[in-house]
Amino acid sequence: MPQITVVGLGICQPPLLSPQALNALSICDCVMGSPRQLESLADVQTCVSATHLHLPKLKQITNDIKGFERVVILASGDPLLFGIGKYLQGQFTGHTVTCISGVSSVQGACELTGLSLQDAQLISLHGRPLSNLNRYLQPNRNLLILTDQNSNPQAIAQALVAANLGQSNLHVCERLGYDDQNHRQFKASELATSVTTFADLHVTVVNTQGMGNVKPNFPGIPDAHFKTDGKSGKGLLTKREVRLNILSLVQAAPQEVIWDIGAGCGGVAIELALWNPLGSVYGIEHHDQRVACLNANKEAFGVSTNLHTIQGRAPDALAELDNPDKVFIGGSGGNLNAILQLVWQRLKPGGRLVASAVTESTKTSLREFSQHIAQDPADYLQVAVSRHDTIAGQDLLRPALPVTLMSWHKALKETH
Repeated sequence: MPQITVVGLGICQPPLLSPQALNALSICDCVMGSPRQLESLADVQTCVSATHLHLPKLKQITNDIKGFERVVILASGDPLLFGIGKYLQGQFTGHTVTCISGVSSVQGACELTGLSLQDAQLISLHGRPLSNLNRYLQPNRNLLILTDQNSNPQAIAQALVAANLGQSNLHVCERLGYDDQNHRQFKASELATSVTTFADLHVTVVNTQGMGNVKPNFPGIPDAHFKTDGKSGKGLLTKREVRLNILSLVQAAPQEVIWDIGAGCGGVAIELALWNPLGSVYGIEHHDQRVACLNANKEAFGVSTNLHTIQGRAPDALAELDNPDKVFIGGSGGNLNAILQLVWQRLKPGGRLVASAVTESTKTSLREFSQHIAQDPADYLQVAVSRHDTIAGQDLLRPALPVTLMSWHKALKETH
């Protein structure tokens, strides 16, 4: 396989290339890029002898570069900022992939609007659902948004209005680095119904303003903010006070795979995905109505990218999933013993298993399992919550059913 150098062209036209990038172009025997990117090299005389190829679909790159020793792949802006660089590094493990960054469109938008990059939340909606934006829609935030045809400025403005942030300011920065570069500013409430057109190449900068509504800023989302399946779903959402204890016991971390078995309408799974965007959460649920609510909540809270719904019954529904780092069992459909055995077998060393119980039979099963695995004793606690209510016009605290939580930590190295 050849040596691959990914050259970020930046946003200047013609591109402003570093000595390192110019050297890579001068010694390569193949340059790959889009027609627009290849055309931008017309004034760069260092690669006139190289073969120019249009960049194919990503999966075809390996075949197209066979027979070449030094390949340059062109990228827009910074190839390591939601770009092709990370993909190539993953595909060509064991081979040298060097990335040379140019000025990104995000940096250009900051320059144009006067926003400091460290004060902003960078979001890519390119090739991703617009609903992913929902997780960031709180007041007084600066959002730098990379978009595609489904996340145009009007669609972003409509999402802001729906989140009660209609007073937000949107800066649309078009054709950054070109002679006809443009910067226009709008109120979300006005742009949401506008027919204004924008260039395909643009970055949207948002300063969120307004009261906001259901989007949380901290763990412990109020129960009323979740969609449940009416009467049959009442009580199937893990309540906030119990949920906070579960989150504390699970201890989700970046890059981890987490299973929520018996996810119901998604209270625990949503919070695991929302507060750990670099983890992968799998919500396993078999009931049709609860799955519908789980998916609706997933979209409402903007966690479609890292929360995956698996409709089916455990343990059978777990067969094709990656082995987990953390597992929460909130429901078992009568298969608790089989689920516990399989989960403990599949759980990675150093992982955590947390299970909840309300009935005495479930508590007994958990205690028997704990004795069976013969490791350190489980962490064992009971959450008993009383909530405000009234009777005959008088205030009182009405107790909910206590919930027992047990958790186990799987040793890094099994002891015999």
